[in-house]
Amino acid sequence: MSFFKKNSDQNSSHKLPSLGQWTQFFKILTRKEKCIFGIAALFFTASAIFLLINFYHKNTQVVPKDSGAIKYGMVGQPQTINPLYAYSSEIDRALIELTFSSLMSYDQDGFLTPDLIEDYRFIDNGRTIEFSLKKNAKWIDGKPLTMDDVVFTIHLVQDSDFMSPLRANWQTVEVEKTSDYKGLIKFKQPYSNALELLSNLKIMPKHIWENATFQAMTSNTQLNLFTPIGSGPYKVIKVEQNNDKKITSIVLNANKNYYSSTRIQKIQIIFFDNQNDLYNALKKGAIDIGELENSNTLNYNALPKSLKQYYLQSPNYFGLFFNNSRDPFKDKNLRVALTKATDKNEIIKAAIDNHGQIVDSPLLPNFFSEIEQPQNIIAYNLEEAQADLDKAGYLLQENGLRQKTIQKTNGFKFSQNLKSGSSGAEVKKLQECLAQDPAVYPSGEITGTFGENTKKAVIAFQEKYADEILKPNGLTKGTGIVSNATIKKLNEICFVIPAEITPLSFTLKTSNYPSLIAAANSIKSQWKKIGVNIEVQVLDASEIKRVIRERDFDLLIFGEKLGAFPDPLPYWHSSQIIDPGSNFSLYQNKNLDTLLEKQRAYADPYDKERIKTLQTIQNTLIADAPAIYLYSADIILAARQNIKGIEINRLIDSSKIFSNIENWYVNEKRIWK
Repeated sequence: MSFFKKNSDQNSSHKLPSLGQWTQFFKILTRKEKCIFGIAALFFTASAIFLLINFYHKNTQVVPKDSGAIKYGMVGQPQTINPLYAYSSEIDRALIELTFSSLMSYDQDGFLTPDLIEDYRFIDNGRTIEFSLKKNAKWIDGKPLTMDDVVFTIHLVQDSDFMSPLRANWQTVEVEKTSDYKGLIKFKQPYSNALELLSNLKIMPKHIWENATFQAMTSNTQLNLFTPIGSGPYKVIKVEQNNDKKITSIVLNANKNYYSSTRIQKIQIIFFDNQNDLYNALKKGAIDIGELENSNTLNYNALPKSLKQYYLQSPNYFGLFFNNSRDPFKDKNLRVALTKATDKNEIIKAAIDNHGQIVDSPLLPNFFSEIEQPQNIIAYNLEEAQADLDKAGYLLQENGLRQKTIQKTNGFKFSQNLKSGSSGAEVKKLQECLAQDPAVYPSGEITGTFGENTKKAVIAFQEKYADEILKPNGLTKGTGIVSNATIKKLNEICFVIPAEITPLSFTLKTSNYPSLIAAANSIKSQWKKIGVNIEVQVLDASEIKRVIRERDFDLLIFGEKLGAFPDPLPYWHSSQIIDPGSNFSLYQNKNLDTLLEKQRAYADPYDKERIKTLQTIQNTLIADAPAIYLYSADIILAARQNIKGIEINRLIDSSKIFSNIENWYVNEKRIWK
């Protein structure tokens, strides 16, 4: 039987088989034909699926999906999410990055980029910034963010009644509204770090705080912590506390009124008492991401493979600061010798297990490539250090410690023979010397005339020191005449200025962080080899603040933060030696002061002349050695592999970890190209 029926019309045309005919198909096939047909059908189906998938992948692309949540761990407790007062706490500043916006911000490479600002330009020879705001910027309550808010915030910072830590940087700055979304910020002179100043200013809502007093603002826990009104990518929806009112976590949702986009829809910040608790939470998967303390106490290799570790450079470094206002650190030769005796390789290994970079310059040319590497580095050389100390008079004693001894001459020398009837200045000095011992000169009269009482006192003096005055001259009793032997003894004991002894024994103070303690102990061990004694004193946060405020130290290990592009003036200008200035070393150099002021007076921080000035500043600070520049520690971030978009290459400081939060995501989707 034929499977196809022949058509009876005259054209002998064929038509497709009917459904019934198709059902008979497998009945006419042999087993072998059925097997071949099945394999062919399988290949056909697989090929069709492959072609469809390939077509789909070629014509679609993977993009982040606006969904998902992450748990972020932090060590410590939040105090306030108020931009006016959060300056001193990295936790508070990080939370403010999530909830508030600034005029300028940082990108993943640590460079400044517009945030609330739509566009800007410098006018008036660099003294004024003319800018416009994004018109779609809103507060989380839906009200528009305008120039009124910018002007209000700057005036609030400048108002001494509100005591903001930001006030010092804004005192001489003027702000002017030219329209609802345009304005001017005016400086007395061009300022190279003007844009960075704008990045550190988070704008506050005028309609919320306009009528608040200082007391009302600082005491409003609801607005300062539980429901802050910001314009950032996220808003606080819940603050969780334990029975002791200690904050355990803060939950934030994506701000639907945000002028840009956010991928992750929910962030829960979980707070820990210490680094070990955070570290263990990461290992167990209780949190998805967190910053690890850079020290030699944590085993980063023990973290699970599901965690990706980021080692981020920052423009911050730790240094050993000499108190240049105290002896013997006023001596440049001593400072240079101690720098030569300091092995930074050993310190960075002991402190942070080499998770960072050695620092030889306070301007960090390894971070800021525009600044050339210095040629006058004071290299580690123990033999030279010892020779320099010997040359400077700091000699090794039998007890293994070095000290410098400066012999002093007498303040007055007797030279005349004196006897009864003599008078004048030398007789007066004789009486002053004899009067120091009441047993010798009971009356203690200072007349300037050699009378009977003075003679009796001279006799008593001669007989007291008979072995040195009388016996060598064959005498048994005092003569009352001041001559050779008596003059010699008077000069030995009268008006003597003792030798000035300067031992190289100091106290080194630092914060209670494992890495800094390890660095301090490494320096102690190294300097002991050259006869310098160090006592390490570890202080808590409140004590170290007091020490810095009062400049109460011989040696101090502490950190400095340079920002997006270095402005060394706060750290080295002589005007900054008193708190709240940051010249911790109390270093003063008038020529350097002039250079520090000059480098600020450029509108463009990358101006070639400014860079040249910074080079000179760098060379001066290295040569004078007011401090020993030790190391820069990487900021270490550990995050689940499924958290993508953390493309941070350099970080200005830890609080800026959320500066590119808009790029983070955990879920993906495909869309047609």
